Amino acid sequence: MSLKETFQARTALGCFSKTTDSAFVEACGYAGLDFIIIDMEHGPVSYETVHNHVRAAKLGGVHSIIRAKSNDEHSIGSALDSGADGVQVPNVNTVAQAKQAVSAAKFHPKGSRGVCRFVRAANFGTQDKSDYFSSANEKLLILQVEGVEGVNNLEEILAIPGIDVLFIGPYDLSQSVGKPGEVDAPEVTELMQKIAEQAKAADVALGTFCDSLENLKKFKQQGFDYIAYSVDVNIFTEACKFIFTSNRC
Repeated sequence: MSLKETFQARTALGCFSKTTDSAFVEACGYAGLDFIIIDMEHGPVSYETVHNHVRAAKLGGVHSIIRAKSNDEHSIGSALDSGADGVQVPNVNTVAQAKQAVSAAKFHPKGSRGVCRFVRAANFGTQDKSDYFSSANEKLLILQVEGVEGVNNLEEILAIPGIDVLFIGPYDLSQSVGKPGEVDAPEVTELMQKIAEQAKAADVALGTFCDSLENLKKFKQQGFDYIAYSVDVNIFTEACKFIFTSNRC
């Protein structure tokens, strides 16, 4: 089942990955996650590491999404060349930026993504050309709205063809309303609700991040389709803390 089919049937659950060790990515698949977001915006991974992470994700049976370094043709195209199942684009605040992301992620006639079929995504040139260029346009495109400016332009952004998921970045959203880190502040939750309502009205899937189980449950109940819970290295750290502090004599 594709990731899009998963969140059409139920909430898809995953996490962000900031490790350089592909074993973590593979293990997330065995743990039953639906997806893992390999973070090139705030993580240490190189493009070489991304390729290994995508291989590990496939082996573990978890869908791989690359959060691109930025909203530009090179970052988005290179992320998709790895063979990942989709790309997540940060800091989309205007219609022009949204159109730029779609163009960079799609081949003609939907966009102007840089063309090279000798990449991992095309099985290093062994995949039929017409099949590759058509199937590549079905890869997920996830746009992050992370500020008040993006919220103000949301109706026009959501009207652009080619956007599969609108992802709310609560931490950046909190900063944009003058409450950095206060993701449960009323100003933030009210904006998130406004965004959610507009995305649903436009029939665009809705995603977000949370780092508490309470918020995870809340977002599922509110109908979010794609939820990233925490970060792999933090989940590992918290598990270690729980085991060793609770058993220390």
